[in-house]
Amino acid sequence: MKLHIMMGLFMVLALSAGLVLAAKPDLSTQLVAVNPSGGHATVSIPAHAIEVTPGVFRLGIAVNKGRFVEGYAFVDYKEAHAKPGTECGNGICEPGENVNKCPQDCTSDSPEEPTDSCYTFLSKGTRWRAIEPFVVNPSNTRGLSETSIINNLALDISKWETAADADIIGSGASTAETLVADTSSPDGTNEVYFGDIAESGAIGVSIVWGIFRGPPTSRELVEWDQVYDDIDFDWSEDCTTENCATKMDFSNIATHELGHTVGMGDLYESACSEQTMYGYASYGETKKRTLENGDKTGIRELYA
Repeated sequence: MKLHIMMGLFMVLALSAGLVLAAKPDLSTQLVAVNPSGGHATVSIPAHAIEVTPGVFRLGIAVNKGRFVEGYAFVDYKEAHAKPGTECGNGICEPGENVNKCPQDCTSDSPEEPTDSCYTFLSKGTRWRAIEPFVVNPSNTRGLSETSIINNLALDISKWETAADADIIGSGASTAETLVADTSSPDGTNEVYFGDIAESGAIGVSIVWGIFRGPPTSRELVEWDQVYDDIDFDWSEDCTTENCATKMDFSNIATHELGHTVGMGDLYESACSEQTMYGYASYGETKKRTLENGDKTGIRELYA
């Protein structure tokens, strides 16, 4: 059975609007904060946000161009910080890791090729219906040049657009201005920058605002922001040519984060661990640089 709805997240969306609006905030929820780095402003998940599934926070409802929209923050983690009940599932063993812990992932045998059903949507039909530009502040001191950040983002966007056979995201421009990820309401600008993510093991945070309810043909995405951690992680322009035992491959992580931007959800099933939208990443990992069967099938269906 195809995985059309993101596990946990859209159990909330399936509720009536009245019930969701009336729900009390879960004050016990573990919050995520992005701290100042490189002159960037502090941004944190607001206190009223609800963690609807591990690493996915519902930010609430705001008004955008006269319409009600909802916001969600997706926090993507290093593999060792897996959600409760999961083990390995990423195809790579950490240095010193017990290979018997998760033999289906930690042996040298190639994992079985996942089926085309390995994909999820943020919400069925929720996609971009207009092409919008974005801005990038490429300030970063942990291994990446400004040129490589801009070029990698453009290349990684093209992977999703090529698979979808559609123009989805507009062109990017570099800026030296302070950018702020929008956790309270969209501000009309799609922003990408590097910061310090306080949540342990968090590599990146993607925030999307959109319409996730009603007839699928009326649902759409209206804004996106991304923050990459430049304090807890070193970054590489290309881990296929460099020793990355303690580095994250930027293209690997960005391709996954951009999957959220275009409307794709995370995967956690072990059978789907080779897909770009698998929810965890490891040092030196490069397999998310390329879209796999499920990724391609999902994005084609979403933008058909």
